[in-house]
Amino acid sequence: MSQYTIDRAFKLIDSQKFAEAIPLLIDLHDQDPANARVNYGLGLAYLFFGQPGRAVPHLASAAKAAKKEAAVHTTLASALNLNAQSEEALAPARKGVALDGKSEYTQRVLGQIYADLRKPVMAKQAFERALIAEPGSARSQLGLYDVERSLGHTDAAEECIHAAFELSPDDALVLVAAANSSDEGLKENVLTRIERILSTVPEGAAHPEIAKLSFAAGNILNDRQDVEKAFHYFDNYRAGLYRGYQPEHYEWFVKTCKTVFTEEFFNSRKDFALSSRRPVFVVGMPQSGASLIEMLVSSHPDVTAAEEVQVFLQTIGEFTKGQPHGPALFDQALALDKRTAQRIGRKYLGSLDKLDKRSKLIIDATLLSFEYLWLLALLFPNASFIHATRSAADTCFDLYRTPLPAEHTYNADQSSLGHYHGQYLELMDHWQNVLPVTLLDQSFETLVADPEAESRTLIDHLGLTWNDSCLVPFDKESQKGSVTTSQNKLSTPGTWKDYGSQIQPLLKALEHSSA
Repeated sequence: MSQYTIDRAFKLIDSQKFAEAIPLLIDLHDQDPANARVNYGLGLAYLFFGQPGRAVPHLASAAKAAKKEAAVHTTLASALNLNAQSEEALAPARKGVALDGKSEYTQRVLGQIYADLRKPVMAKQAFERALIAEPGSARSQLGLYDVERSLGHTDAAEECIHAAFELSPDDALVLVAAANSSDEGLKENVLTRIERILSTVPEGAAHPEIAKLSFAAGNILNDRQDVEKAFHYFDNYRAGLYRGYQPEHYEWFVKTCKTVFTEEFFNSRKDFALSSRRPVFVVGMPQSGASLIEMLVSSHPDVTAAEEVQVFLQTIGEFTKGQPHGPALFDQALALDKRTAQRIGRKYLGSLDKLDKRSKLIIDATLLSFEYLWLLALLFPNASFIHATRSAADTCFDLYRTPLPAEHTYNADQSSLGHYHGQYLELMDHWQNVLPVTLLDQSFETLVADPEAESRTLIDHLGLTWNDSCLVPFDKESQKGSVTTSQNKLSTPGTWKDYGSQIQPLLKALEHSSA
Protein backbone atom coordinates (compact mmCIF):
# COMPACT_ATOMS: atom_id res chain seq x y z
CA MET A 1 0.00 0.00 0.00
CA SER A 2 1.34 3.41 -1.01
CA GLN A 3 1.72 5.97 1.76
CA TYR A 4 1.90 8.60 -0.97
CA THR A 5 -1.59 7.60 -2.18
CA ILE A 6 -2.99 7.75 1.37
CA ASP A 7 -1.50 11.21 1.87
CA ARG A 8 -2.86 12.32 -1.49
CA ALA A 9 -6.35 11.08 -0.63
CA PHE A 10 -6.33 13.02 2.66
CA LYS A 11 -5.11 16.17 0.94
CA LEU A 12 -8.15 15.87 -1.30
CA ILE A 13 -10.36 15.40 1.77
CA ASP A 14 -8.81 18.47 3.42
CA SER A 15 -9.71 20.39 0.25
CA GLN A 16 -13.24 18.89 0.33
CA LYS A 17 -12.63 17.16 -3.00
CA PHE A 18 -14.35 14.03 -1.75
CA ALA A 19 -15.45 12.79 -5.17
CA GLU A 20 -11.80 12.57 -6.19
CA ALA A 21 -10.74 11.03 -2.88
CA ILE A 22 -13.25 8.17 -2.81
CA PRO A 23 -11.83 6.11 -5.75
CA LEU A 24 -8.34 6.31 -4.22
CA LEU A 25 -9.65 5.29 -0.80
CA ILE A 26 -11.69 2.40 -2.19
CA ASP A 27 -8.62 1.07 -4.00
CA LEU A 28 -6.57 1.40 -0.81
CA HIS A 29 -9.30 -0.33 1.18
CA ASP A 30 -9.28 -3.24 -1.25
CA GLN A 31 -5.57 -3.62 -0.55
CA ASP A 32 -5.88 -3.35 3.24
CA PRO A 33 -9.48 -3.49 4.58
CA ALA A 34 -8.34 -3.05 8.20
CA ASN A 35 -6.31 0.13 7.67
CA ALA A 36 -7.69 2.60 10.23
CA ARG A 37 -6.73 5.76 8.36
CA VAL A 38 -8.25 4.55 5.10
CA ASN A 39 -11.46 3.53 6.85
CA TYR A 40 -11.61 6.90 8.57
CA GLY A 41 -11.19 8.67 5.24
CA LEU A 42 -13.96 6.63 3.64
CA GLY A 43 -16.22 7.36 6.59
CA LEU A 44 -15.61 11.09 6.22
CA ALA A 45 -16.26 10.95 2.48
CA TYR A 46 -19.53 9.02 2.80
CA LEU A 47 -20.70 11.41 5.51
CA PHE A 48 -20.00 14.35 3.22
CA PHE A 49 -22.27 12.82 0.59
CA GLY A 50 -25.04 12.21 3.11
CA GLN A 51 -24.56 8.45 3.35
CA PRO A 52 -24.14 7.73 7.08
CA GLY A 53 -25.17 4.10 6.65
CA ARG A 54 -22.15 3.51 4.43
CA ALA A 55 -19.92 5.57 6.71
CA VAL A 56 -20.69 3.69 9.95
CA PRO A 57 -18.89 0.36 9.28
CA HIS A 58 -15.74 2.15 8.11
CA LEU A 59 -15.72 4.49 11.09
CA ALA A 60 -16.42 1.59 13.47
CA SER A 61 -13.41 -0.23 12.03
CA ALA A 62 -11.28 2.89 12.42
CA ALA A 63 -12.43 3.43 16.01
CA LYS A 64 -11.64 -0.17 16.90
CA ALA A 65 -8.03 0.39 15.87
CA ALA A 66 -7.63 4.02 16.97
CA LYS A 67 -8.68 3.53 20.58
CA LYS A 68 -7.26 6.83 21.86
CA GLU A 69 -8.32 9.13 19.01
CA ALA A 70 -11.19 11.28 20.26
CA ALA A 71 -12.07 12.60 16.79
CA VAL A 72 -12.48 9.10 15.36
CA HIS A 73 -14.90 8.00 18.11
CA THR A 74 -16.80 11.27 17.88
CA THR A 75 -17.13 11.01 14.10
CA LEU A 76 -18.44 7.47 14.50
CA ALA A 77 -20.98 8.80 17.01
CA SER A 78 -22.03 11.52 14.57
CA ALA A 79 -22.49 8.98 11.76
CA LEU A 80 -24.57 6.67 13.96
CA ASN A 81 -26.73 9.58 15.02
CA LEU A 82 -27.25 10.69 11.43
CA ASN A 83 -28.16 7.09 10.61
CA ALA A 84 -31.01 7.25 13.15
CA GLN A 85 -29.05 5.19 15.70
CA SER A 86 -28.93 7.79 18.44
CA GLU A 87 -28.95 5.30 21.32
CA GLU A 88 -25.98 3.44 19.82
CA ALA A 89 -24.23 6.77 19.22
CA LEU A 90 -24.08 7.67 22.91
CA ALA A 91 -21.23 5.29 23.83
CA PRO A 92 -18.70 6.50 21.22
CA ALA A 93 -19.78 10.11 21.82
CA ARG A 94 -19.12 9.76 25.54
CA LYS A 95 -15.80 8.07 24.80
CA GLY A 96 -14.83 10.99 22.59
CA VAL A 97 -15.61 13.38 25.45
CA ALA A 98 -13.72 11.19 27.92
CA LEU A 99 -10.66 11.29 25.67
CA ASP A 100 -10.89 15.02 25.07
CA GLY A 101 -13.49 16.82 27.16
CA LYS A 102 -12.13 20.25 26.24
CA SER A 103 -12.84 19.72 22.55
CA GLU A 104 -15.62 21.77 20.98
CA TYR A 105 -16.22 18.95 18.49
CA THR A 106 -16.68 16.16 21.06
CA GLN A 107 -19.02 18.25 23.22
CA ARG A 108 -21.03 19.49 20.23
CA VAL A 109 -21.64 16.01 18.83
CA LEU A 110 -22.65 14.77 22.28
CA GLY A 111 -25.05 17.72 22.50
CA GLN A 112 -26.59 16.86 19.14
CA ILE A 113 -27.13 13.26 20.18
CA TYR A 114 -28.79 14.31 23.44
CA ALA A 115 -30.99 16.69 21.45
CA ASP A 116 -32.04 13.91 19.09
CA LEU A 117 -32.75 11.67 22.07
CA ARG A 118 -35.11 14.37 23.35
CA LYS A 119 -32.93 15.27 26.32
CA PRO A 120 -32.79 19.04 25.80
CA VAL A 121 -31.36 19.96 29.21
CA MET A 122 -28.38 17.64 28.77
CA ALA A 123 -28.03 18.79 25.16
CA LYS A 124 -27.95 22.43 26.24
CA GLN A 125 -25.26 21.71 28.82
CA ALA A 126 -23.10 19.97 26.21
CA PHE A 127 -23.47 22.82 23.72
CA GLU A 128 -22.61 25.34 26.43
CA ARG A 129 -19.46 23.35 27.25
CA ALA A 130 -18.62 23.34 23.54
CA LEU A 131 -18.92 27.14 23.47
CA ILE A 132 -16.66 27.42 26.53
CA ALA A 133 -14.10 25.36 24.62
CA GLU A 134 -14.51 27.46 21.49
CA PRO A 135 -16.56 30.66 21.93
CA GLY A 136 -16.41 31.34 18.20
CA SER A 137 -18.11 28.09 17.18
CA ALA A 138 -21.02 28.85 14.89
CA ARG A 139 -22.01 25.16 14.79
CA SER A 140 -22.36 25.04 18.59
CA GLN A 141 -24.46 28.20 18.51
CA LEU A 142 -26.55 26.45 15.88
CA GLY A 143 -27.02 23.41 18.10
CA LEU A 144 -28.00 25.64 21.00
CA TYR A 145 -30.46 27.42 18.70
CA ASP A 146 -32.26 24.15 17.95
CA VAL A 147 -32.40 23.24 21.64
CA GLU A 148 -33.74 26.64 22.69
CA ARG A 149 -36.43 26.36 20.00
CA SER A 150 -37.40 22.90 21.25
CA LEU A 151 -37.76 24.33 24.75
CA GLY A 152 -39.96 27.15 23.46
CA HIS A 153 -37.34 29.80 24.27
CA THR A 154 -37.97 31.89 21.15
CA ASP A 155 -35.92 34.96 22.11
CA ALA A 156 -32.93 32.87 23.24
CA ALA A 157 -33.12 30.87 20.02
CA GLU A 158 -33.08 34.05 17.91
CA GLU A 159 -30.03 35.29 19.82
CA CYS A 160 -28.24 32.02 19.01
CA ILE A 161 -29.03 32.07 15.30
CA HIS A 162 -27.95 35.72 15.03
CA ALA A 163 -24.71 34.84 16.81
CA ALA A 164 -24.12 31.87 14.51
CA PHE A 165 -24.69 34.02 11.43
CA GLU A 166 -22.32 36.74 12.66
CA LEU A 167 -19.66 34.13 13.38
CA SER A 168 -19.97 32.22 10.11
CA PRO A 169 -22.17 33.97 7.54
CA ASP A 170 -21.19 31.61 4.72
CA ASP A 171 -21.63 28.32 6.61
CA ALA A 172 -24.30 26.37 4.71
CA LEU A 173 -25.88 24.86 7.83
CA VAL A 174 -26.08 28.26 9.49
CA LEU A 175 -27.63 29.83 6.40
CA VAL A 176 -30.24 27.07 6.07
CA ALA A 177 -31.26 27.46 9.72
CA ALA A 178 -31.23 31.27 9.60
CA ALA A 179 -33.54 31.18 6.58
CA ASN A 180 -36.30 30.17 9.04
CA SER A 181 -35.71 33.10 11.36
CA SER A 182 -38.57 35.42 12.23
CA ASP A 183 -36.24 38.37 11.63
CA GLU A 184 -36.90 39.59 8.08
CA GLY A 185 -33.69 41.61 8.11
CA LEU A 186 -31.66 38.50 8.89
CA LYS A 187 -33.52 36.54 6.19
CA GLU A 188 -32.68 39.26 3.65
CA ASN A 189 -28.99 38.97 4.55
CA VAL A 190 -29.25 35.18 4.33
CA LEU A 191 -30.83 35.34 0.89
CA THR A 192 -28.11 37.69 -0.34
CA ARG A 193 -25.40 35.34 0.92
CA ILE A 194 -27.03 32.25 -0.55
CA GLU A 195 -27.59 33.84 -3.95
CA ARG A 196 -23.96 34.96 -3.99
CA ILE A 197 -22.80 31.41 -3.27
CA LEU A 198 -25.15 29.82 -5.81
CA SER A 199 -24.11 32.30 -8.51
CA THR A 200 -20.72 30.60 -8.59
CA VAL A 201 -22.18 27.07 -8.87
CA PRO A 202 -23.27 25.50 -12.18
CA GLU A 203 -26.97 24.65 -12.36
CA GLY A 204 -27.61 21.00 -11.62
CA ALA A 205 -24.53 20.73 -9.40
CA ALA A 206 -24.80 17.51 -7.38
CA HIS A 207 -23.80 18.60 -3.88
CA PRO A 208 -25.94 18.17 -0.73
CA GLU A 209 -25.02 21.50 0.85
CA ILE A 210 -25.67 23.39 -2.37
CA ALA A 211 -29.06 21.68 -2.69
CA LYS A 212 -30.05 22.67 0.86
CA LEU A 213 -28.95 26.26 0.27
CA SER A 214 -31.03 26.35 -2.88
CA PHE A 215 -34.13 25.08 -1.07
CA ALA A 216 -33.61 27.70 1.65
CA ALA A 217 -33.41 30.52 -0.91
CA GLY A 218 -36.46 29.16 -2.71
CA ASN A 219 -38.55 29.12 0.45
CA ILE A 220 -37.63 32.68 1.39
CA LEU A 221 -38.70 33.74 -2.12
CA ASN A 222 -41.83 31.58 -1.92
CA ASP A 223 -42.88 33.46 1.23
CA ARG A 224 -42.50 36.64 -0.81
CA GLN A 225 -44.59 35.12 -3.61
CA ASP A 226 -41.73 35.46 -6.09
CA VAL A 227 -42.81 32.33 -7.95
CA GLU A 228 -40.35 32.34 -10.85
CA LYS A 229 -37.22 32.79 -8.76
CA ALA A 230 -38.45 30.48 -6.01
CA PHE A 231 -39.11 27.61 -8.40
CA HIS A 232 -35.74 28.12 -10.06
CA TYR A 233 -34.14 27.29 -6.72
CA PHE A 234 -36.51 24.42 -5.97
CA ASP A 235 -35.82 22.83 -9.33
CA ASN A 236 -32.22 23.30 -10.33
CA TYR A 237 -29.94 21.86 -7.64
CA ARG A 238 -31.93 18.96 -6.13
CA ALA A 239 -29.76 16.29 -7.78
CA GLY A 240 -27.35 16.87 -4.91
CA LEU A 241 -29.82 15.28 -2.50
CA TYR A 242 -31.83 12.60 -4.27
CA ARG A 243 -30.68 9.76 -6.49
CA GLY A 244 -31.60 6.22 -7.29
CA TYR A 245 -35.41 6.09 -7.35
CA GLN A 246 -36.54 3.11 -9.45
CA PRO A 247 -40.26 3.33 -10.22
CA GLU A 248 -40.54 -0.21 -11.62
CA HIS A 249 -38.87 -1.65 -8.55
CA TYR A 250 -41.15 0.26 -6.19
CA GLU A 251 -44.18 -0.93 -8.15
CA TRP A 252 -42.90 -4.48 -7.67
CA PHE A 253 -42.55 -3.84 -3.93
CA VAL A 254 -46.15 -2.62 -3.59
CA LYS A 255 -47.49 -5.45 -5.76
CA THR A 256 -45.60 -8.02 -3.69
CA CYS A 257 -46.89 -6.50 -0.43
CA LYS A 258 -50.41 -7.04 -1.76
CA THR A 259 -49.57 -10.64 -2.65
CA VAL A 260 -47.78 -11.61 0.57
CA PHE A 261 -49.57 -9.61 3.27
CA THR A 262 -53.08 -10.97 2.94
CA GLU A 263 -55.82 -11.54 5.49
CA GLU A 264 -54.63 -15.12 5.73
CA PHE A 265 -51.10 -13.91 6.57
CA PHE A 266 -52.46 -12.07 9.61
CA ASN A 267 -55.04 -14.69 10.62
CA SER A 268 -52.38 -17.41 10.75
CA ARG A 269 -50.14 -15.28 13.01
CA LYS A 270 -52.58 -13.94 15.59
CA ASP A 271 -50.50 -15.43 18.39
CA PHE A 272 -47.61 -13.07 17.50
CA ALA A 273 -49.52 -10.20 19.11
CA LEU A 274 -48.44 -8.39 22.25
CA SER A 275 -51.17 -7.00 24.50
CA SER A 276 -49.85 -3.45 24.82
CA ARG A 277 -52.02 -0.61 23.56
CA ARG A 278 -49.42 2.01 24.45
CA PRO A 279 -48.18 2.93 20.95
CA VAL A 280 -50.03 5.39 18.76
CA PHE A 281 -48.72 5.02 15.22
CA VAL A 282 -49.14 8.00 12.90
CA VAL A 283 -48.26 7.16 9.30
CA GLY A 284 -48.48 8.82 5.91
CA MET A 285 -46.46 11.00 3.57
CA PRO A 286 -44.17 13.71 4.93
CA GLN A 287 -45.78 17.16 4.73
CA SER A 288 -49.21 15.58 5.25
CA GLY A 289 -50.04 17.47 8.45
CA ALA A 290 -48.98 14.72 10.85
CA SER A 291 -47.27 17.24 13.13
CA LEU A 292 -50.60 18.96 13.71
CA ILE A 293 -52.16 15.61 14.68
CA GLU A 294 -49.25 14.96 17.01
CA MET A 295 -49.55 18.42 18.59
CA LEU A 296 -53.27 18.11 19.22
CA VAL A 297 -53.24 14.56 20.55
CA SER A 298 -50.17 15.02 22.74
CA SER A 299 -51.95 17.94 24.45
CA HIS A 300 -53.94 15.25 26.28
CA PRO A 301 -52.39 14.64 29.74
CA ASP A 302 -52.25 10.87 29.12
CA VAL A 303 -50.29 11.17 25.86
CA THR A 304 -46.63 11.92 25.08
CA ALA A 305 -45.18 12.61 21.62
CA ALA A 306 -42.06 10.63 20.77
CA GLU A 307 -41.79 12.03 17.22
CA GLU A 308 -39.97 9.21 15.39
CA VAL A 309 -38.91 5.95 17.04
CA GLN A 310 -36.35 4.10 14.94
CA VAL A 311 -36.60 0.51 16.23
CA PHE A 312 -38.73 -0.83 13.38
CA LEU A 313 -36.80 1.07 10.73
CA GLN A 314 -33.59 -0.49 12.05
CA THR A 315 -35.25 -3.93 12.19
CA ILE A 316 -36.32 -3.70 8.57
CA GLY A 317 -32.82 -2.57 7.65
CA GLU A 318 -31.34 -5.61 9.40
CA PHE A 319 -33.90 -7.92 7.78
CA THR A 320 -33.05 -6.67 4.32
CA LYS A 321 -29.38 -5.72 4.64
CA GLY A 322 -30.26 -2.16 3.71
CA GLN A 323 -32.57 -3.04 0.80
CA PRO A 324 -36.01 -2.45 2.36
CA HIS A 325 -37.92 -2.86 -0.90
CA GLY A 326 -36.19 -6.04 -2.05
CA PRO A 327 -37.02 -9.77 -1.97
CA ALA A 328 -35.26 -10.30 1.38
CA LEU A 329 -38.03 -8.38 3.16
CA PHE A 330 -40.68 -10.84 2.05
CA ASP A 331 -38.47 -13.87 2.71
CA GLN A 332 -37.86 -12.64 6.26
CA ALA A 333 -41.52 -11.76 6.83
CA LEU A 334 -42.68 -15.23 5.80
CA ALA A 335 -39.96 -16.90 7.88
CA LEU A 336 -40.59 -14.74 10.98
CA ASP A 337 -41.48 -16.81 14.04
CA LYS A 338 -43.43 -15.82 17.14
CA ARG A 339 -40.42 -15.67 19.44
CA THR A 340 -38.41 -13.38 17.14
CA ALA A 341 -41.41 -11.18 16.40
CA GLN A 342 -42.22 -10.66 20.07
CA ARG A 343 -38.60 -9.92 20.86
CA ILE A 344 -38.76 -7.10 18.29
CA GLY A 345 -42.00 -5.85 19.85
CA ARG A 346 -40.61 -5.88 23.38
CA LYS A 347 -37.51 -4.01 22.20
CA TYR A 348 -39.81 -1.38 20.76
CA LEU A 349 -41.79 -1.09 24.00
CA GLY A 350 -38.49 -0.78 25.86
CA SER A 351 -37.56 2.18 23.67
CA LEU A 352 -40.86 3.83 24.59
CA ASP A 353 -40.10 3.29 28.28
CA LYS A 354 -36.79 5.07 27.84
CA LEU A 355 -38.65 8.06 26.43
CA ASP A 356 -41.41 8.14 29.05
CA LYS A 357 -42.42 5.54 31.64
CA ARG A 358 -45.50 7.36 32.91
CA SER A 359 -47.66 8.29 29.93
CA LYS A 360 -50.50 5.98 29.07
CA LEU A 361 -49.95 6.41 25.33
CA ILE A 362 -46.95 7.48 23.25
CA ILE A 363 -47.20 8.82 19.70
CA ASP A 364 -44.72 7.48 17.17
CA ALA A 365 -44.91 9.60 14.02
CA THR A 366 -42.42 7.67 11.90
CA LEU A 367 -44.48 8.49 8.84
CA LEU A 368 -42.90 6.20 6.27
CA SER A 369 -43.61 3.23 8.51
CA PHE A 370 -46.70 2.92 6.30
CA GLU A 371 -44.43 0.69 4.22
CA TYR A 372 -44.17 -1.87 7.02
CA LEU A 373 -47.54 -1.53 8.69
CA TRP A 374 -47.83 -5.30 8.39
CA LEU A 375 -45.28 -5.68 11.20
CA LEU A 376 -46.76 -2.98 13.44
CA ALA A 377 -50.28 -4.39 13.12
CA LEU A 378 -49.06 -7.95 13.64
CA LEU A 379 -47.35 -7.08 16.93
CA PHE A 380 -49.68 -4.40 18.27
CA PRO A 381 -53.29 -5.05 17.22
CA ASN A 382 -54.47 -3.18 20.34
CA ALA A 383 -52.51 -0.04 19.46
CA SER A 384 -54.02 3.02 17.77
CA PHE A 385 -53.28 3.70 14.11
CA ILE A 386 -53.79 7.08 12.41
CA HIS A 387 -53.24 7.78 8.73
CA ALA A 388 -52.46 11.46 8.11
CA THR A 389 -53.91 12.51 4.76
CA ARG A 390 -53.79 15.72 2.76
CA SER A 391 -54.52 16.86 -0.79
CA ALA A 392 -52.07 15.15 -3.17
CA ALA A 393 -51.12 18.39 -4.93
CA ASP A 394 -50.57 20.28 -1.67
CA THR A 395 -48.56 17.42 -0.16
CA CYS A 396 -46.36 16.96 -3.20
CA PHE A 397 -45.77 20.67 -3.75
CA ASP A 398 -44.56 21.03 -0.18
CA LEU A 399 -42.41 17.91 -0.54
CA TYR A 400 -40.87 19.29 -3.72
CA ARG A 401 -39.69 22.40 -1.89
CA THR A 402 -38.40 20.50 1.18
CA PRO A 403 -34.83 19.19 1.62
CA LEU A 404 -35.67 15.71 2.91
CA PRO A 405 -32.93 13.23 3.87
CA ALA A 406 -31.24 11.44 0.99
CA GLU A 407 -33.17 8.17 1.48
CA HIS A 408 -36.31 9.92 0.15
CA THR A 409 -35.13 9.18 -3.38
CA TYR A 410 -38.63 9.59 -4.81
CA ASN A 411 -38.21 13.37 -4.37
CA ALA A 412 -35.64 13.46 -7.17
CA ASP A 413 -37.97 15.07 -9.70
CA GLN A 414 -41.62 15.82 -10.30
CA SER A 415 -42.42 12.60 -12.11
CA SER A 416 -40.80 10.36 -9.50
CA LEU A 417 -42.58 12.22 -6.70
CA GLY A 418 -45.97 11.86 -8.38
CA HIS A 419 -45.33 8.19 -9.07
CA TYR A 420 -44.35 7.44 -5.47
CA HIS A 421 -47.41 9.23 -4.12
CA GLY A 422 -49.64 7.06 -6.30
CA GLN A 423 -47.95 3.90 -5.09
CA TYR A 424 -48.29 5.06 -1.48
CA LEU A 425 -52.05 5.47 -1.97
CA GLU A 426 -52.30 2.03 -3.52
CA LEU A 427 -50.46 0.44 -0.61
CA MET A 428 -52.55 2.31 1.97
CA ASP A 429 -55.71 1.13 0.25
CA HIS A 430 -54.45 -2.44 0.58
CA TRP A 431 -53.64 -2.01 4.27
CA GLN A 432 -57.14 -0.67 4.93
CA ASN A 433 -58.56 -3.88 3.47
CA VAL A 434 -56.36 -6.48 5.19
CA LEU A 435 -54.85 -5.17 8.45
CA PRO A 436 -56.37 -6.55 11.68
CA VAL A 437 -56.55 -3.02 13.13
CA THR A 438 -58.69 0.09 12.70
CA LEU A 439 -56.78 2.63 10.66
CA LEU A 440 -58.26 6.11 11.09
CA ASP A 441 -57.85 8.42 8.08
CA GLN A 442 -57.35 11.95 9.41
CA SER A 443 -57.62 14.70 6.81
CA PHE A 444 -55.43 17.74 7.36
CA GLU A 445 -57.99 19.96 5.67
CA THR A 446 -60.88 18.88 7.92
CA LEU A 447 -58.69 19.11 11.01
CA VAL A 448 -57.85 22.73 10.20
CA ALA A 449 -61.47 23.52 9.29
CA ASP A 450 -63.01 22.07 12.48
CA PRO A 451 -60.27 21.36 15.01
CA GLU A 452 -62.55 20.68 18.00
CA ALA A 453 -64.75 18.09 16.28
CA GLU A 454 -61.78 16.37 14.65
CA SER A 455 -59.77 16.43 17.87
CA ARG A 456 -62.65 14.76 19.70
CA THR A 457 -62.73 12.06 17.01
CA LEU A 458 -58.98 11.50 17.40
CA ILE A 459 -59.15 11.28 21.19
CA ASP A 460 -62.09 8.88 20.97
CA HIS A 461 -60.13 6.73 18.50
CA LEU A 462 -57.36 6.48 21.09
CA GLY A 463 -59.86 5.25 23.68
CA LEU A 464 -59.31 8.22 25.95
CA THR A 465 -61.73 10.48 27.79
CA TRP A 466 -61.94 13.95 26.31
CA ASN A 467 -59.84 16.65 27.99
CA ASP A 468 -60.21 20.36 27.21
CA SER A 469 -56.43 20.72 27.04
CA CYS A 470 -56.77 19.20 23.56
CA LEU A 471 -58.43 22.41 22.38
CA VAL A 472 -55.09 23.79 21.20
CA PRO A 473 -55.65 27.34 19.96
CA PHE A 474 -54.65 27.88 16.35
CA ASP A 475 -52.90 31.09 15.46
CA LYS A 476 -53.95 33.06 12.40
CA GLU A 477 -51.43 31.30 10.22
CA SER A 478 -52.65 27.88 11.34
CA GLN A 479 -56.20 28.81 10.46
CA LYS A 480 -55.03 29.49 6.94
CA GLY A 481 -53.41 26.07 6.85
CA SER A 482 -49.86 27.35 7.20
CA VAL A 483 -48.72 24.99 9.95
CA THR A 484 -45.13 24.59 11.04
CA THR A 485 -43.81 21.02 10.95
CA SER A 486 -40.47 19.49 11.87
CA GLN A 487 -39.41 19.59 8.23
CA ASN A 488 -40.82 22.85 6.96
CA LYS A 489 -43.92 25.03 7.00
CA LEU A 490 -46.98 23.62 5.29
CA SER A 491 -48.17 25.98 2.62
CA THR A 492 -51.65 27.44 2.52
CA PRO A 493 -54.00 25.00 0.72
CA GLY A 494 -53.92 25.60 -3.02
CA THR A 495 -50.53 27.37 -3.07
CA TRP A 496 -49.46 24.87 -5.70
CA LYS A 497 -51.80 26.60 -8.15
CA ASP A 498 -49.47 29.62 -8.17
CA TYR A 499 -46.88 27.24 -9.64
CA GLY A 500 -49.26 25.61 -12.09
CA SER A 501 -47.14 26.17 -15.18
CA GLN A 502 -43.97 24.97 -13.41
CA ILE A 503 -45.36 21.73 -11.96
CA GLN A 504 -47.14 20.24 -14.95
CA PRO A 505 -44.98 17.05 -14.86
CA LEU A 506 -46.00 16.55 -11.21
CA LEU A 507 -49.69 17.13 -11.87
CA LYS A 508 -49.62 14.73 -14.84
CA ALA A 509 -47.88 12.08 -12.74
CA LEU A 510 -50.48 12.47 -9.98
CA GLU A 511 -53.31 12.26 -12.51
CA HIS A 512 -51.79 9.16 -14.09
CA SER A 513 -51.24 7.46 -10.72
CA SER A 514 -54.85 8.04 -9.67
CA ALA A 515 -56.34 6.81 -12.96
